Amino acid sequence: MHLHQSNELNLSETFGASRAYKKLMTTIFRTRILRFVPALLLAAVMLSVGTTARAQWILQSGDMDKKVRRGLELIYNMEFTDAEKIFDSVIVENPEHPAGYFYRASVMFWRAITNPDNTRYDEDYKVWLQKAIDKADALLEKNPKDIAGLFYKGGSIGMRARIYEYRLSSADAFDIIRLILGDAKQGVDYLNQLEDIIPDNSDVLFGRGVYNYYVEAEKEQNPTLSGVIGTMFPTGNKAAGLLMLEMAAKNAVYAKTEAQFELLHVYYALEKNYQKAYSLAAQLAARYPNNVQFLHYFGFAAVTENYVLQYDSIYRVMLARCKEHRDSYTIRQAREAMYFIGLSQIKRSGGNMDTALYYLYNSNLLSRTIERDDKFDWWVTNSELYMGEAYDARGSRKEAMEMYRRVLALPDYNGAWAEATRYLASPYKR
Repeated sequence: MHLHQSNELNLSETFGASRAYKKLMTTIFRTRILRFVPALLLAAVMLSVGTTARAQWILQSGDMDKKVRRGLELIYNMEFTDAEKIFDSVIVENPEHPAGYFYRASVMFWRAITNPDNTRYDEDYKVWLQKAIDKADALLEKNPKDIAGLFYKGGSIGMRARIYEYRLSSADAFDIIRLILGDAKQGVDYLNQLEDIIPDNSDVLFGRGVYNYYVEAEKEQNPTLSGVIGTMFPTGNKAAGLLMLEMAAKNAVYAKTEAQFELLHVYYALEKNYQKAYSLAAQLAARYPNNVQFLHYFGFAAVTENYVLQYDSIYRVMLARCKEHRDSYTIRQAREAMYFIGLSQIKRSGGNMDTALYYLYNSNLLSRTIERDDKFDWWVTNSELYMGEAYDARGSRKEAMEMYRRVLALPDYNGAWAEATRYLASPYKR
């Protein structure tokens, strides 16, 4: 490959993906294994969190409740250190209550999933959850129907296996799936008990909506799991589940953000309602501007909707934060940002092909650094295909053909080989 050099553009510089990109983006949105199972865990978790809004007179004092709300906002905006300080103060002031330990674990969870190459948070996550379980058990020993004990015991069980969703490997996949399913079953049992206690609650609707939708959606998406799911879990209702999620996204007190985030996934990957997904992504990114996950999904949704100027702008923000070494803005986010900035130059009228080549080339380098075992993913294949298009667009036919031949030697993703073959026969035209 030729090293293409160019002066990097200023981040304030002004900046269409085709509809075929929907297939690629949808595939990426569904890369997490058994989405249904973690969703059930999330239902139990957020049910235990959400119902505190209507039952705080039982669960926790007014001051603790205010701190919990503030801490959750800080977590969602990825201000982890400040969130930890708040939950540490909750623990100091209420050492026998499980809430502080539970939310402390939540901070570790978000640290872990936004740093997928760094597993050092995993053990702390498990330790804090076990402390929450121990405190909840102590309450339940005194009173088996203690509301706080039930809430935080169920929530901690729900959270316990969620980390494995992000740590799955082929070697231990079967054991981990069994572990997740077991905890999901317990989580659903707690959900049912809690719904009996507080049925008319928008936060409860989130948990029930997640359950109803995913039980049936996962049967459709993964027929091989249908029998297992049907054996372990009662039948759901997708339409009712979607309505419940919508209501929770609008009216929930604690689970509103989680409901919006879950709806974003549902509308994008499952319902194929890309405009609604885009709208939700825009809302989340606006409310929590530092959240790398929300910014990532906002960028993807803008790519799918062919909003070239917007996704160019979004990814320049992401790249700038990577250069600032902000928490959780890693090499993976830098790779993603450079890829889509380069793509935007090809897709928009008047785009600069030298700039496109600069960003695509550097995205490709980062991908090869990330994929050290040479099992290259779609980022490598597609970046080289688009480099070929950029070379063609600027009239460098020899270099373009070299890139297309390289694509044919890489794994085929989303029809890349067919595109490369076509452009070897006839140059790419913008």
